[in-house]
Amino acid sequence: MGSLKKALRISLCITVAVTVFGWQSMATAKKTPEYQPVPLRLNAAQIILDQQMVGNSYSIDSVAVNDGYSNTYTLKTDVGNVQATSDYQLTRKIQEIRALRTLEEMSRAGVFGDAMKEGVLAPIYGAKALVTSPIETTTGAVKGIGRWMGNIGRAVASDDPHQEGALSAAVGWAGTKRAFALELGVDPYTDWEPLQKALSSVARAAFAGGITVGAAMGAVTGDGAVGTVTSVTSLSGELNDILRDNPPEMLTRINREKLLGMGISETVVDPFLLNYNYTPMEKLLLIEALSRMDGAKGKELFIAEAAAAPDKVLARYQQQKAEMMANYHTRVEASDIVRVAGYTFLINRKGVLVGVFPIDYLAWSAEVSTIAGEIERTPEAKKRELWLEGSASPQSRKALVDRGWMVKERVAMLTGKSLQDQTASGAGMGATTTAIGIVAP
Repeated sequence: MGSLKKALRISLCITVAVTVFGWQSMATAKKTPEYQPVPLRLNAAQIILDQQMVGNSYSIDSVAVNDGYSNTYTLKTDVGNVQATSDYQLTRKIQEIRALRTLEEMSRAGVFGDAMKEGVLAPIYGAKALVTSPIETTTGAVKGIGRWMGNIGRAVASDDPHQEGALSAAVGWAGTKRAFALELGVDPYTDWEPLQKALSSVARAAFAGGITVGAAMGAVTGDGAVGTVTSVTSLSGELNDILRDNPPEMLTRINREKLLGMGISETVVDPFLLNYNYTPMEKLLLIEALSRMDGAKGKELFIAEAAAAPDKVLARYQQQKAEMMANYHTRVEASDIVRVAGYTFLINRKGVLVGVFPIDYLAWSAEVSTIAGEIERTPEAKKRELWLEGSASPQSRKALVDRGWMVKERVAMLTGKSLQDQTASGAGMGATTTAIGIVAP
């Protein structure tokens, strides 16, 4: 009889335990955030600084559209509406608008005098000089067949849309154009057509008139000046000379040598260099970031991933991701690059799997849940962290933390600065106290 009572007590305890566990499981299930329908409409004023919402010659629409990862902003400018996908690209676009204003002010102020008119014809005069007196025009024309076979020959035959063209390379104003762009804090190979046209026009005029970039910049003051150049990358300062002094063909050679020097195979290097969704500047920045990851393994995995970027938005994303990885490796913890669930991650020397991503706003979606689940099932992911340049929605943060992730927001690993003031301690290493507002359709 005693044995029966004991068995009943054990059975009752098990029943109670199972019931309590069931209640707890149900409670947990109820607390799991619902998926957010994307795209989301976000309050742009809560993402970017107030002083950036409106500036000379532009204003930013109050609503940013988020696809679950990246924000797309609409800017109203004097030359029409333009879009910027990602917080990082928004900073670049604002700088481009400032640069365009400065170039226009140079023209209006008569900085180049008559050269602004004559500068348009400078390539034709240069071409004539090549035929009539090639030796005497060494400062503005071809310096022997070697240069033709290299820089200028490549400009004629290449499929690269960033090549400068035979005439511009020959007469030399392409270098002046690069110098103006870098002085203004913009990519010389920007795909924004109004700025490209203005850079070309001013470069031709300056070259024809013998006016230096420094003199032209110094002549523009007041509202027309670009002001303090906004840093759009943590690496740009040390690479300006390389970008200014080398045409795209030479940059390709430099980049190739660096990649091969890292031990990356030609079968991976060549497809990356032939991906023209990256500008020459973006390729240089990406490769420079990897070169700073001394002792890191798996760089070839990242270049293979970067080579597959199908468009310019994804190319810029990969360039930013490379810089974030390099800054994590050098400032936080030495790491290797690994591929997990089809994506490149860092695994640091403590065995922690770290995803560093230039994500603006991570929404909680079925896709994110599925990807997280695939990662969680891999042996490398026993300890895992997610580092976001932007922020996570309250739903995604809760869901991921409940599943064992450590989530760090606004980590400022890309430029060293966050686009939004921090409201949490740790200089960007935690969540802010105010969630970004969702705007109703």
